[in-house]
Amino acid sequence: MRRPAGVGRLLRGGHRPGPGRAVHRRLCVAGLDTAETRLSALGAVRPEPQPLAERCRVLLDPAGHPFCLTAK
Repeated sequence: MRRPAGVGRLLRGGHRPGPGRAVHRRLCVAGLDTAETRLSALGAVRPEPQPLAERCRVLLDPAGHPFCLTAK
């Protein structure tokens, strides 16, 4: 089942969303390679390893916050 793009909170254990909690950012894109190239030009960095690189890529924004690119 594919989830829609959007912003969701990462909930671990009994933690609840609140100020200072992590936000999981996921962007659905038509082409992973093209999107990664464009975002890299804007300062995103691709950390390794990438176990599901054919379906999803994790990148870090210039401040080091992770976000995901998911193929449509």
